Amino acid sequence: MCCTLLFLCCVSSLSAKPVLKFNNHKFKIVQFTDLHLINSPEYKKGNDSTLELIKTIVEIEKPDLVVFTGDVVVSHKAADEWKELIQPLSDLKIPFAVTFGNHDTETDITKQQTLKILQANPYNMTSDESSAGAGVGNYTVTIKSSDDKTNKWVLYFFDSHAYPRDTTLGSYDWIKNSQVQWYRNKSAEFTHKERKILPSLAFFHIPVPEYEYLRLQNTTIGNKIETVCSPFYNSGLFVSFIEMGDVSGVFVGHDHNNDFAGVLANICLAYGRKTGYNAAYKEVLERGARVIELNENQNKFTTYIRTLSGTDFLLTHKR
Repeated sequence: MCCTLLFLCCVSSLSAKPVLKFNNHKFKIVQFTDLHLINSPEYKKGNDSTLELIKTIVEIEKPDLVVFTGDVVVSHKAADEWKELIQPLSDLKIPFAVTFGNHDTETDITKQQTLKILQANPYNMTSDESSAGAGVGNYTVTIKSSDDKTNKWVLYFFDSHAYPRDTTLGSYDWIKNSQVQWYRNKSAEFTHKERKILPSLAFFHIPVPEYEYLRLQNTTIGNKIETVCSPFYNSGLFVSFIEMGDVSGVFVGHDHNNDFAGVLANICLAYGRKTGYNAAYKEVLERGARVIELNENQNKFTTYIRTLSGTDFLLTHKR
């Protein structure tokens, strides 16, 4: 009887996700994006450089959470690549979360199978809420106060899919209405439970169409070299962020020569910096990451680009 209870307690402990909370009123997120890890001898140098860069940035920034925003592993033997990527974070006891990109669907395992690999790691925060409808990897993560008593921020993660079945509808898919409604319901639930709107961030891979409008504004900071490769059609996610009043920052990947950030309708729209050394096309930016530091007692965050050369494009946003 005692042995059975001990076993159950151990299993429960191992399966529990880490609790994210502020430390001295700060919480730091490092966003890595578009790693493009490829299991092949000719890409080994690029893979090794990417993994070394991640390790170095993590050692410098000491994040409370690492987020990978898609196009992480893009080849066969994807399971091995995923395990090699996340094991060092587990060794360092750093929680991580993942959103899938369009190229993550082009491997020898499904997104559901990838999710199981991630969930076997004790520092994984990635999950899938079936109520979200379309996609794999729509979920929320809360960040608690320094004293671990109350929720302070909410992080929303969305599957932005890959390609439309009907090619006349454009090159890239969109976040579906079922996901938008899931977000609106979750947002309303948090507001009702907490009796106030909790400041929030959103992470996904393919940018929404509003990014192109922001790219053309003079107030936008950072590199805006490429036309935004968003879906042709707008499913209303950004408008829902405005209407629900909680999301103050949106962070994506996908376009390897963009890392800009700016504010539209009092919401910061930002790209991560492309992390992976394996190039999918002509890429001109030094590899790196985006850093986001949240404030515990205000709807406020600071964000910047981090590379081996240093930091750049500092932006502070308060809603």
